[in-house]
Amino acid sequence: MTELVLLAALLRSPAYGYALKETAGLIFGSKAMHPNVVYPLLKKFVQNGWVRQSSVPGDRGQTRKQYRITATGKKHLMEQLSIFSEQEAADDGAFLFRVAFFDVFPSEKRRAILDARKLHLGSRAAQLAELREATAPRSFGGIALDRVLALVQDELRWIHKLEGQIETTKGDLKCKPLLTPQATAHRS
Repeated sequence: MTELVLLAALLRSPAYGYALKETAGLIFGSKAMHPNVVYPLLKKFVQNGWVRQSSVPGDRGQTRKQYRITATGKKHLMEQLSIFSEQEAADDGAFLFRVAFFDVFPSEKRRAILDARKLHLGSRAAQLAELREATAPRSFGGIALDRVLALVQDELRWIHKLEGQIETTKGDLKCKPLLTPQATAHRS
């Protein structure tokens, strides 16, 4: 999923590696992604033709590498986003990342993604309920299980709302990523 996040971060505008590290870190819930993850992936993207690298002058006279997604990179990203197996359905991040791209998916694909996620959540809720029954009523383990079960049920309600929007919203085929201009701002 790291690859998808980095490619998606380039949809809005070209960016420096530093800004990509910060954006990916934000999406993954950390301060910044480690350079040993980001830069080898960017090198791979350039080699595969998914990203074009150019040298641009920095604010202090240094030369900086700037990355821009190519048409081939956009095509690869969309192909990868359209894959949604049981493994992705069980992954909160993979699911939400695809929901973020619902504007570019046809309604049938949106429904398939939501159906797969609902199937996963229904199974998880049943397993959690079984586990909860075997847990002491006022134990901290029971309290924690109640919270997790409530989160699963809340997500199922949220998915139900999304299903209603799928029927009434055609989507924006120009794909407006969630990234703000500040997320890919030039840094020195």
